[in-house]
Amino acid sequence: MFKKAKPFFIYTETPTHVGSGSELGYVDLPIQREKHSGFPKIESSGLKGALRSAFKGDESLRENVEHIFGPEDGDLYAGAIGFLDARILLFPIKSARGIFGWITCPYVLSRFKEEISLCDRNELKELEGIETIEPNSIVEGSNLKLQNKGNNNVVILEEYSFKVKSNNKLQQFSEWLADTLFPKSQNGQNDFYSVFREKMKKDIIVISDDDFRDFTEMSTEVITRTRINPGKGTVENGALFNEEYVPENTLFYSLALASMLFIDEAEKEKIKKEEKSKPDEDFILDYFLNGIRKHEIIQIGGNATIGKGIVRIGALDRSDIK
Repeated sequence: MFKKAKPFFIYTETPTHVGSGSELGYVDLPIQREKHSGFPKIESSGLKGALRSAFKGDESLRENVEHIFGPEDGDLYAGAIGFLDARILLFPIKSARGIFGWITCPYVLSRFKEEISLCDRNELKELEGIETIEPNSIVEGSNLKLQNKGNNNVVILEEYSFKVKSNNKLQQFSEWLADTLFPKSQNGQNDFYSVFREKMKKDIIVISDDDFRDFTEMSTEVITRTRINPGKGTVENGALFNEEYVPENTLFYSLALASMLFIDEAEKEKIKKEEKSKPDEDFILDYFLNGIRKHEIIQIGGNATIGKGIVRIGALDRSDIK
């Protein structure tokens, strides 16, 4: 039984393909999606595997990988950390102004707040009332709004126009999310993410649940790939296929769930060292949070050799990281 949970974000730095296998539709290799909503997701098994691989490659973290993530031989004992499927929070869409904006919807915001409440974060004031934000809400001073006279409350996403209105709760949420996802550097120098931080504060738009579903189904990247015969330099027969990607700048979130360590007391004392008095669940989550601080950039999904699936992992509350 899991005793404690911590949220974290997954932000796609490059197009990402976490596949669901082959299908008979127009996309041969589609991405993973929720069955009931059709929203893109990342299965917890793939997320756990990618994190495990990153941690195992670090000499300072490798010692406890099997104790926390579980042994390679699953019959020995269970892993002490689990993950929820990564759910979508923001999806990037091309805009007539501002290059692109991030879309979300009331259902996604409500679910986000509900799941964060599982982590004893009910005191988080920035999430108060986000479930009441109505469709077509935007932040005051957004870069997405048309500047033509009489049309300054209109946003065009792809070929669709939306008459929008400002919402203070969305502004509060956007500022909190941007500062959390793109924190400023401590010394004030090399602030690599300043452009995206300031953009996210202004360029999130809430649309209806149905519109959000349609955009996330129709506005993913579909790439046609082929295999070349090395001897002839021509396309091999039957080697043409379509592959779907979640676009870069998509934001997912998940929860890391900690239970007890399923090893004997002598082994626990050995791995905890000077932290023997710390409850198992706190030890596990501290290990995880420090691990993602060291390995902020990981690769997940397929096509690693062609630069796909590069994501950035960020903790929701960086004060938790020691």
